Amino acid sequence: MSTQTDDQQFWQLIDKFIQHANEQGQASGAPPHVAGAALMFAAARFNAYVLARSAANAEQFRDNMPGALEYFRKQFDKMMNENMADYATNFDKYESR
Repeated sequence: MSTQTDDQQFWQLIDKFIQHANEQGQASGAPPHVAGAALMFAAARFNAYVLARSAANAEQFRDNMPGALEYFRKQFDKMMNENMADYATNFDKYESR
């Protein structure tokens, strides 16, 4: 039995989250921009929870907030830039329906 690497799990989770967002958006009739905003809010909420789980108490959580916010903003900016560049390069392939 093989063990998945963190990288493999990372990409599988991404695919599952996107599939779930697409399914939920279609099921509820929500347009893609609403589903995207909901997914982004859920990610923010979950990451606040992750930070809270790593803190011993509310004071430590508050102390860790500035560094965490900087980290998450930089990561989101990097991810958006990479995905926008990918879409710019592959627009016709991705948008052929």
